[in-house]
Amino acid sequence: MKLKSGGQFVVAVIFVLIGVMLLLVNLGIVSMNVNEAFFFLYPFVILLLGLKWLLEAVFTRGRRGSWFMGLFLSVIGGLLVSDRLGFMDFQFEQIINLWPLLLVYIGIRMLWGRRPGATIKKKKKHSKSNFVTDVSMKHDNWHVEDLDEWNGVADFDFDYTRAFIPDKETIIQLSGWVGDIKILIPEDVEFSVTSNTKVGDIKIGNYKKDGLMKEAKYKTEGYDEATRKLTFDFRFQVLDLKINRV
Repeated sequence: MKLKSGGQFVVAVIFVLIGVMLLLVNLGIVSMNVNEAFFFLYPFVILLLGLKWLLEAVFTRGRRGSWFMGLFLSVIGGLLVSDRLGFMDFQFEQIINLWPLLLVYIGIRMLWGRRPGATIKKKKKHSKSNFVTDVSMKHDNWHVEDLDEWNGVADFDFDYTRAFIPDKETIIQLSGWVGDIKILIPEDVEFSVTSNTKVGDIKIGNYKKDGLMKEAKYKTEGYDEATRKLTFDFRFQVLDLKINRV
């Protein structure tokens, strides 16, 4: 029997964990209800996703995976698992205390001289709300539309140089807990960015802002007069944002 790899393997393990736990609950071997079982299990799901993205980013030299998201989810998942197993006390609300991870990430990037991981992803259909999402819009002539999504943990890769951008203002609103967003925009398309985040690493061309922050704003010189333009609004607790024009 051939074992699946990557995302299929992680999903399979998650189903096995959930299935075994619910079976034990239904048989009365484990004394907890379904809600308590979910509360116990979801940290293991976060840890598995984080390890998957981290290992893929490290061992495939950036061809797959997301180094930043992998590191962040692995730490969060590990702390939550430790809490569930009784080794320490940690609640999801304490995620803001993990902001020094951003310094670790920036430091390793500086040592490596480049981002330690880039992601190649499959196109997925947008939805209004997701716990974990991994979306890449890089195929030819994809149609740009208004977007308003909340995602607990989000990894977006938008290439607008390969898209059909309508002659109007298009508004992209993304929010959630943790966001890793990469955007490529044509030189002849004007855009603006508003970001509201507690911890961030934001790079838009030569504009840079990182560390603890509340709000960051940026717009191109011809944005106000343009009819065809992109308006970005990002609201995350932790955000890694990269925007380049070509």
